[in-house]
Amino acid sequence: MDVAVRAQRAAESLAKYVLPLSFTDWSAVRVTAELTRRVVEWGVDHGWRVRREVPSIAGLPGAHPDRPGYLDVVCERLDGPPIAVEIDRTDKQWSARKLLCEADAGAVAVWVRWADAKTWIVPPSIGVVRVPTTVSRIGGRRLYSRAASQYPPTDASNEATERQGAIVRPAMETAGARGEARLCRASTRKGHPCPINARPSGLCHVHDPEVQCGAVKKNGQRCTNATGGGRCAKHRNGPAFEDAATLL
Repeated sequence: MDVAVRAQRAAESLAKYVLPLSFTDWSAVRVTAELTRRVVEWGVDHGWRVRREVPSIAGLPGAHPDRPGYLDVVCERLDGPPIAVEIDRTDKQWSARKLLCEADAGAVAVWVRWADAKTWIVPPSIGVVRVPTTVSRIGGRRLYSRAASQYPPTDASNEATERQGAIVRPAMETAGARGEARLCRASTRKGHPCPINARPSGLCHVHDPEVQCGAVKKNGQRCTNATGGGRCAKHRNGPAFEDAATLL
């Protein structure tokens, strides 16, 4: 699949978690923290390994030559390339450069831009989630507000997909008719269509019981860690442990 299409689809999926956010008179630090939390939640809900402040996958150096550049959030997937996410209040060309390098290295690049980040065109290989806000000055401080909305989540998503000959749709039947990989027919914990490619069973590795651990945990629930078949590392040689999403 074309890198631009992957990026736009990831941005559209992430927007469902980010755009419902509303707040009044928040500081920039608080807004960024909440957006980051929602990006992490998005990755965890899809069964990916989520890490924060990760060295550049492409090996891009940072501000100092002896230090690597860092990405805000990285989602590592078993069935596809990693997703690199940057979250910014302003147009940081450094973020754009990092994401372009990640896309060139094969990662799916997504840029969450809020407040007044809107002054230049983003390349199609970077998916964009725009989070419009308003700003006011209270006691000399810049504070931000926004109402929950359904703003269009990405930049030029139609253009990116039309270059592929058709609009990308999440429906499995549509993808199958075009000869593309079908998407999982299950839903995420938030009730959104699962964006992961399906196995022959019609379910992805996260939702298909045939490729999950299946061990019974202490709370009596079934372990759903994706293993490809057989027990996961937690249950292979020891007692059942509570499974949890990896957040670093």
